Parts: sequence; C-alpha cells; structure tokens
Amino acid sequence: MALYAIPAFLLLVIALIVAPAVAVGGQWLVHSKLKLRTFFVDNDVAGFIIAVVGTLYAVLLGFMTVMVWNHYDSARLRVWDETASVADIWHNAVGLPAALQSRIRRDMLDYANTMIQDEWPAMRSGGFSRRGDALIMDAATTVGQFVPKDLAQSNAQASIIERVNELHDARGNRLASNADGVPAFQWAVLWIGAAVVLAFCYLFSVSHLNAHMLMTGSVAILIATMFVLLFELQLPFRTDVGIKPEAWNALIVHIDDMDKMPNAMSM
Repeated sequence: MALYAIPAFLLLVIALIVAPAVAVGGQWLVHSKLKLRTFFVDNDVAGFIIAVVGTLYAVLLGFMTVMVWNHYDSARLRVWDETASVADIWHNAVGLPAALQSRIRRDMLDYANTMIQDEWPAMRSGGFSRRGDALIMDAATTVGQFVPKDLAQSNAQASIIERVNELHDARGNRLASNADGVPAFQWAVLWIGAAVVLAFCYLFSVSHLNAHMLMTGSVAILIATMFVLLFELQLPFRTDVGIKPEAWNALIVHIDDMDKMPNAMSM
C-alpha cells in the first residue's frame, strides 16, 4: 500500500491538516446552504443524543485500538521469543561434536544477520527472506541426522531439535502477524461511525459559527489521530513506528561476546 511509503510523522501531519479542513469545510458549506431552523436549537435534547452516539463510537474506537495494540505487542514479544530460541540453540550446541557444533552455531549467527539485513527490509512490503527458511532447515537436518554417541550428545540433540521447532513456529507467527491488518469491513464501520459523529456536529446551532467549527475540527483531529495510530500499528513490521530488529542486534552482540570467551567451544 502506497501509504506505508509515507513516514509515520508526515502521515500524521497530513491527517491533522486534511481531516479538520474537510470537516470544517463541510460544516461551513452545510451552514451556508441551510437555514437556521434546520438545525438543533434545543441543544439539551440534541446533546443527549450525540452523547449516546459519541459514547458508542468511543467504545468502538477504543476497542479497536486495544485490539490493534495487543496485536502489535504480541508481535514484539514473538520476536524476543524467536531470538531466545536462536540463543538457546547456539548455547545447547555445546553438547555436540566440534564440527557439528560449529555448523549449528554458524547457522544461527547467519540467521540473526539474515533477519537484520534481509528479512526486516523485506517485511516492510509484506515479504520475507527465503534464506531464513534455508538456515532453519539446514540446522534441523544437520542435528536430526546426527547419531549421538552418549547421553550428553543425545540430550543436546533433543534440546536443539525442540528449539529449532520453536524457532520455526515463532518465525511463522511473526510473518503471519505482518500479513493481515484490520479487516476492510472493520475500517468501513469506523469510517461510518466517524461520519455519523461529524454529521451530528453539523446539525447543532451555535451562535458563534467560528467556535462551532473549531469544536468540529477538534473532533475531526481526535478521530484522525486514532485512525493514523490504528493504521501504523495494524501491520507491526511495515511502518516507521513498527518493530525494529533491536532484539537481533542484541543477540549478535551476545553471541559475539560468548564466542570471544576462551572456553567458547566447550560452553
């Protein structure tokens, strides 16, 4: 989607300019074309009605915001689970023969670098890196075909196989979270609700039109702000405010520190 190419703060600024301009312009047009008796003069009754409408819409908008934020936060936690699986595989390889240990650890380090260099940029457009799949498969095949000679090697093999499966699942869940955002039907409901709220704002009769338009513009700004927030968080790896690869950078630093220790091959 072309909107994802727009920096988040720029999109917010555009929304904060366009939304109130359209809302206030629409209100001025309506009030200039219709006579005063067309609008609500008894604001006590009309105010009660719009309070009900506004509350229902606020509940809907709040529910959608919480849902999208939970989706975003879950995706963030999945990334840390994924890096934890890679770290566990790297550490548990200590129980394998030296050649096998080096290969498994190299796969995990290459996987972390692939996430930073290839997969994260690819996820900006909804894609992924096929090399990530290849590295997981290589690690799974390498350790799966290994024939342990003692209990320590057998335990290491079982632990690594379990962690490789967890890594595969965590990556799949992460990619799935970046595939589907807020459904079009729910966006339509939000837009309809916003239109109804603004329509009620138009129908009030206020002695000072400029103050009335200022209030309507404020409502439009709040709604636009929430819409931008929902848009930016619905697909957590595609925007500027999305999830960054800090967890992978931290993992690479950790592996590098461990690898520099004198007894790294026997850890």
